[in-house]
Amino acid sequence: MRPSVVCASLFLCAPVAACMGHGQDAHEPGDRLGTFHATAKLVSDSCQAAVLGVSRDWQFDVKLSRESHTLYWLNGAEAIPGTIDQDGVSFGFESGVEVVLQPARGVQPGCVIERRDRASGKLGSSSTSDVPRFNADLSFDYDAKSGSACAGFVGVEGGFAVLPCAVEYTLDAKRTALPPSLD
Repeated sequence: MRPSVVCASLFLCAPVAACMGHGQDAHEPGDRLGTFHATAKLVSDSCQAAVLGVSRDWQFDVKLSRESHTLYWLNGAEAIPGTIDQDGVSFGFESGVEVVLQPARGVQPGCVIERRDRASGKLGSSSTSDVPRFNADLSFDYDAKSGSACAGFVGVEGGFAVLPCAVEYTLDAKRTALPPSLD
């Protein structure tokens, strides 16, 4: 089961990267590293919110590419840029999105949740093009946007146990497909 609200930004809704490399389109910039099958395990969930669809185990496929010290997380919709540290293997991503749980009605403010998605990990190789695996820690942090009225979603059945809160996973990924040849 794939968390729907939990993973939308890092995996589905981040802004498209403007940089393109090697004549590729914006959906796959840089040098392709391949397709990876990721298995994530829940570490903690202080949100305890059914609306997030959090599961203990989670699997998905993702493509990666890199250009210099930029690592791209290619989720099928867009390329999310992250950074590769000077060691050539440590990386990080950060993105965010606002989720409207209840729209504003007249003078009554709605409930908007700000979600910050972060990933940090290590590539299984410092080679520019041959990365057989990677691992990462993923976190999804939630808080009510300033000026929002989200009290009706906290401490109620199906809602958040508390705000702010976080959902954290560890992730191991193995390459399942090599990148296509760039003739």
